[in-house]
Amino acid sequence: MTPRQRRELKTHMENELTQLKEELAATEAHTKPAVTPDSAIGRISRVEAMQSRHIGEASARARKTRIARLEHALDHVDDEDYGLCIACEEPIPLARLRLIPEATHCVACAADMER
Repeated sequence: MTPRQRRELKTHMENELTQLKEELAATEAHTKPAVTPDSAIGRISRVEAMQSRHIGEASARARKTRIARLEHALDHVDDEDYGLCIACEEPIPLARLRLIPEATHCVACAADMER
């Protein structure tokens, strides 16, 4: 991978992190309990509110996980082995890294892991 490609990936990761952190803040603001157990609303409304909160919490967890992975990738983007598959040690295609900068496996090895 060329230094220019590494810089492009680094910029892409930084932008992605900024966006994810903004989305996380918005999600967390909306997952605060809006319905207290003693509120006098209908049963269906209460269930809907609880489901919405659980969906928001799951979304926040997924964003936190992605943020942690991106921060780790950003810390290691300048390492010599960044962009190499940790299973087969072949280069991960640049197109895959542009899509998933935190990828640690090439497509073939990732597919093998899912089987």
